[in-house]
Amino acid sequence: MIIDFHTHIFPPEIRNQREKFFKGEPAFELLYGNPRSKMVGAGELVDKLTKCGVDKAVVFGFPWESASVARMHNDYVLDASKRYPDFLIPFACSGLSTAEGINELKRCASLDFRGIGELAFYTDDDSTK
Repeated sequence: MIIDFHTHIFPPEIRNQREKFFKGEPAFELLYGNPRSKMVGAGELVDKLTKCGVDKAVVFGFPWESASVARMHNDYVLDASKRYPDFLIPFACSGLSTAEGINELKRCASLDFRGIGELAFYTDDDSTK
């Protein structure tokens, strides 16, 4: 069995209006600020997995600083895994710099997610320097 263990999927509202999500999200802008940076939705990913002979993918959103965006993205990932249960293994994802982000991960732990990740630190926001 072949499993891709690190795949970001994005809901249409983020894929279609990525610039709207840059404010307050320097890591997202760093990685997806270039319009040529590709983002994929669940359906497109499943099509690609099938064409390439990959059996499953562990999927997650992005470590958003905004807990409301993280929640929306996590809900998309969980819904996608229910639409494609034979292909997608859902992991929850949220930023860790606020209590709201931690609470979002706690919420997700009570749902049908299979794990938590990606835990990422894309920018240096250490204010003690």
